[in-house]
Amino acid sequence: MSQLRESETPENRVIETLSRLPPKSLMRFKCIRKSWCTLINSPSFVANHLNNSVNNKLSSSTCILLNRSQAHVFPDNSWNLEVFWSMINLSIDCDEHDLHYDVSDLNIPFPLKDHGFVQIDGNCNGIFCIIAGKTRYFINVLLCNPATGEFRQLPHSCLLIRSPPKGKFQLETIFRGLGFGYEFKAKEYKVVQIIENCEYSDDERTYYHRIALPHRAEVYTTTANSWREIKIDISSETNHCSWPVYLKGFCYWFAIDGEICILSFDLGDEIFHRILLPSRRESNFEFCNIFLCNESIASFCSCCDPSDEDRTLCEIWIMDDYDGVKSSWTKLLTFGPLKGIENPFAFWKSDELFMVSFDGRATSYNSSTGNLNYLHVPPILNQVRDFQALMYVESIVPIK
Repeated sequence: MSQLRESETPENRVIETLSRLPPKSLMRFKCIRKSWCTLINSPSFVANHLNNSVNNKLSSSTCILLNRSQAHVFPDNSWNLEVFWSMINLSIDCDEHDLHYDVSDLNIPFPLKDHGFVQIDGNCNGIFCIIAGKTRYFINVLLCNPATGEFRQLPHSCLLIRSPPKGKFQLETIFRGLGFGYEFKAKEYKVVQIIENCEYSDDERTYYHRIALPHRAEVYTTTANSWREIKIDISSETNHCSWPVYLKGFCYWFAIDGEICILSFDLGDEIFHRILLPSRRESNFEFCNIFLCNESIASFCSCCDPSDEDRTLCEIWIMDDYDGVKSSWTKLLTFGPLKGIENPFAFWKSDELFMVSFDGRATSYNSSTGNLNYLHVPPILNQVRDFQALMYVESIVPIK
């Protein structure tokens, strides 16, 4: 009888089987054996499990994390924001083009109680970077792994002044953008934060007397567990309008600086770049956001249908190979007109687009068949304040 190869030993087969299980099962298995707990916590097993999770995402299915919130108003007119996270597993019957999905709520106790907004500002390897606060003057930044329920609150910014100035010519700092991702060379996670600075030439601090000052930026690394200021060379008038997108060591934001563009940040060399979008002014199309599309950066643009202002014509453009300085764009598809659709969040399979309607309903649109499916997500009692949807891969990557 031939001797088993090392990779086929019973022990290795057990390890391989465990590495393909969902995080919820692995968290329970930690309590069964001390050796299993040690194994599941080991960096090599965590990396192997993450690799399997990424590779097992078939082209016909995807997982999306939905972030919503609602305000509870109490009799004394005080209020509290409640956060709802739901996981949507989507799949397509390739022969019939039928959409199948299931929705499950993630019951994760949010560690902060006093916050006015909760926003996901980036995700990578199953970890989400979250900002929460009452105003843009002072925010809390947290890392969270929804699959394990772990949270990690980051130290407060060294650049943000916690309250607005009271007089003229006093510095005002406002949170303007944040990105999160993995830096491959240093093998660590980084958070980059952009701060807008200004002052006012009158005591009333009116907009017309606002003096824009150069932006500042800082980087947080998980190994150092601290912020440090870095150079940022962008216009003082640059505004960031979108949630960030992380891809292959870069963070991207949809931005406006006189004209619409994309701001990118290389997590390795920590340098910002500005990327121009294709011109669509002659066709009345306007770009409004960016998102991931099959391991590429995609941008969505739209215009009103000339024959019906309630309907929208849509285009999706793909950014071709980007070397940190230059890029080119290719139009992926044109579709519509659609009625009541706001923005896309994710493009999956080869023709399925996850979107949100103006009334806050989750929607999947198939550009090949023209089918528009409204997904039943358990409603919340009051009006939805925020709506985010991100592609999600479950992992057991630790954040503490």
